[in-house]
Amino acid sequence: RLPPFETFSQGPTLQFTLRWTGETNDKSTAPIAKPLATRNSESLHQENKPGSVKPTQTIAVKESLTTDLQTRKEKDTPNENRQKLRIFYQFLYNNNTRQQTEARDDLHCPWCTLNCRKLYSLLKHLKLCHSRFIFNYVYHPKGARIDVSINECYDGSYAGNPQDIHRQPGFAFSRNGPVKRTPITHILVCRPKRTKASMSEFLESEDGEVEQQRTYSSGHNRLYFHSDTCLPLRPQEMEVDSEDEKDPEWLREKTITQIEEFSDVNEGEKEVMKLWNLHVMKHGFIADNQMNHACMLFVENYGQKIIKKNLCRNFMLHLVSMHDFNLISIMSIDKAVTKLREMQQKLEKGESASPANEEITEEQNGTANGFSEINSREKALETDSVSGVSKQSKKQKL
Repeated sequence: RLPPFETFSQGPTLQFTLRWTGETNDKSTAPIAKPLATRNSESLHQENKPGSVKPTQTIAVKESLTTDLQTRKEKDTPNENRQKLRIFYQFLYNNNTRQQTEARDDLHCPWCTLNCRKLYSLLKHLKLCHSRFIFNYVYHPKGARIDVSINECYDGSYAGNPQDIHRQPGFAFSRNGPVKRTPITHILVCRPKRTKASMSEFLESEDGEVEQQRTYSSGHNRLYFHSDTCLPLRPQEMEVDSEDEKDPEWLREKTITQIEEFSDVNEGEKEVMKLWNLHVMKHGFIADNQMNHACMLFVENYGQKIIKKNLCRNFMLHLVSMHDFNLISIMSIDKAVTKLREMQQKLEKGESASPANEEITEEQNGTANGFSEINSREKALETDSVSGVSKQSKKQKL
């Protein structure tokens, strides 16, 4: 383990010089960072007012420039020329002009009202931040024209972690241990050295083919939802198919607790209601014509439990109440009751036959032991007789 200060020698270091000065118009000082202005921001109105900003502070308020030459150009260009710049947006559909709109807000984005301050910055913002459309720059004698067409390759997919969309603020600080995360895909593109800013990159290609901005990866970072609750699927639930589970554990527990709160029914009726509701939830019976099959399947699955808990009379009352609401027929009641009685008779026969079976098994074990003893004795006699014959033959030979 390396000491604290020696860890910096293992990687790249950043060197910079810090100078303190009291003059705001010093060229060596870095420009003050200014937030992105929108159309409705108050800072824009303050800049348009004469005398609100001192001439000595204009350099610090302007956006950061790489060289002093660019700062001089920014100073030399008057504000009147900037305000006279008009941008015409021409909306195209299948290479046909549908609507032409004149933007009177100078260099504001018409979609998000961001003040880009430069034509190049506006085009770059439109191309990178509004990928649903395709923007092409066309020279116009009164300003600039931007052709807007629909991007056919736009799929609206989210490039980041889909779990971050529905995650509540402060979730990162509420974790007490390791948490399973959703695997996401990031495409790293090695770009060449940045070229000089030029308006030619926004011009239409010579071939006439429109450049379709396609996402590098699509369909990898998806967010799935539960079909019954419409809640986002958590990473730890990815390996479990929730579509097959129509009765989750929390819903079964909630159903049982709600039935327990009934005060106008007895305990036997509560037990039948619990079994019936869980049965309907598990198999998804929702239609009236499914109730006949549901009753027969209920007897097959829960018949023994009903007999053991002595709930046959409560179950018959449940069938009669379903018949009163025209959910099942009398034939279904007869079949269900007959099948339940057959199961009851089998259980009674099985209980009465169990002690008899124990006696029979004991007798069979005794007879089996007797037969084994007789067989062992017969085998011993046979061996003795064989040995006697062999001894007599030996004596005769001698």
